[in-house]
Amino acid sequence: MALKKSSNGYGQILSDGNGHKGFNGNAHLKLIDVQDNLQDKDSHRRTAGRCTLYLIIMLALFGWLLFDTWIGSHSLARMLGYDLTRLNNTGFRLVAFTIIAGGLGGSVDGIRSIMTFGDSFNSRHRWKYISLPLMGSTLALFVYALLRSTIGVLGGNVSSESIGNTQVLANFAAGALAGFGSKDVFIWLDDKVHKVFQVTEKVPNVKGKPQEVAVARLQAAQLEVGEVSKVQQKNGKPAGTVVAQSPPPEAQIDRGQSVDIAVAAGAKAN
Repeated sequence: MALKKSSNGYGQILSDGNGHKGFNGNAHLKLIDVQDNLQDKDSHRRTAGRCTLYLIIMLALFGWLLFDTWIGSHSLARMLGYDLTRLNNTGFRLVAFTIIAGGLGGSVDGIRSIMTFGDSFNSRHRWKYISLPLMGSTLALFVYALLRSTIGVLGGNVSSESIGNTQVLANFAAGALAGFGSKDVFIWLDDKVHKVFQVTEKVPNVKGKPQEVAVARLQAAQLEVGEVSKVQQKNGKPAGTVVAQSPPPEAQIDRGQSVDIAVAAGAKAN
């Protein structure tokens, strides 16, 4: 029996010509999927627009703070009731310009990111863009502190009296770069933290232990399990028993490093 197709705008209606009709909802479901996708894209687009507007406002705010600090007005501090005489020194200006530069760099980085990835923007990333200006300022302050402490350790003069406009501009540039390249700064800071706060662990003795027990003991010691090799044993060690490890027991290694183990393999079939 031949079926005729018609449509009501939501799906296909199948008719056999004798008044019997059936409904094909596949087209309706596809239409709903298309509408949902369009609604999701529209929602993501609106969120991207709000994030861009927020970043532009933050860019303007940090720009105003830069000018306000440069001319020595300190309007925000005055509104909060601070003693302005304590702020009229080169040391404060150096720190302030570094923090402001980080905020400017973070705001510019966020706008650049939205412009680059606007077509694939997802609303769940909005908190990243909201935090970028503040995160840029914080990272710039960290970088400033590390650079100043390094100069002091190497015997440099870090007193406020020795700071000139060139140093202020250099720190402003470093702060802006820290805010703009926050991802690379995080990698750099991770390396510094590892070097400064390096922690060593004593390798536990896992020889003679079942593999599962050995793995648990290594992980409890904040160590990773490295290569696991299997070796044939002639002395009848049960399969899965650890027969060797590298580094050896009691050795001192950095936390998070790996320990290779060798376990006894099952007996070969004759």
